[in-house]
Amino acid sequence: MFRSLNIVALVVGGLVFGFVVPLVRLFEAFQPMIVVLSVLVAAVFVRLNRGMPSLEWKNLEPEKRSRLTAKIVALSRDYVWIVSINGLTLLLLVTLLVVGRGEVAKNILPWGQRLVSAAIGGLFFLCVARVGYVVWRDCDIMELQKELIDKAAVGEMQVLESKSANDKIAAMKSAGLRHVEVSPPSNLS
Repeated sequence: MFRSLNIVALVVGGLVFGFVVPLVRLFEAFQPMIVVLSVLVAAVFVRLNRGMPSLEWKNLEPEKRSRLTAKIVALSRDYVWIVSINGLTLLLLVTLLVVGRGEVAKNILPWGQRLVSAAIGGLFFLCVARVGYVVWRDCDIMELQKELIDKAAVGEMQVLESKSANDKIAAMKSAGLRHVEVSPPSNLS
């Protein structure tokens, strides 16, 4: 579903920018767009640096542990795609800034300017949508981590309680307690 929303964001952003925002006017928004994309890339790099969570892996259910690690690896690949898409968009924006508004207006035909504007809008919306998608996936992974941690903690608690009960039973048995016959009370009257 979110992949479809990414495609919709790309197409809608491209169409809106291509038909509504002339490229020479878009130059005014390049600086804020570059800042936004740079912040998104920095956030992705911070998240990518986190890697695998530090859990006591041997206490986790093997199937869910495998699901968790597979999701984390897939998410890391998505981070690489986000950095690549953002890098491409940043390269396009910086190149256009270097070329300059006057040169673009003079050397690119009007339909070409609309096409470049559409590409910038589509890529920008795609970058933002991909980050949203990855945040959603990261939350999904955190819920799986929570489930695994909670189950491992409950399992560990049960093991500790069982060990404590067995230790108490063993202590009682080693105390040398024996069964004593107790006679019923005699009637003294």
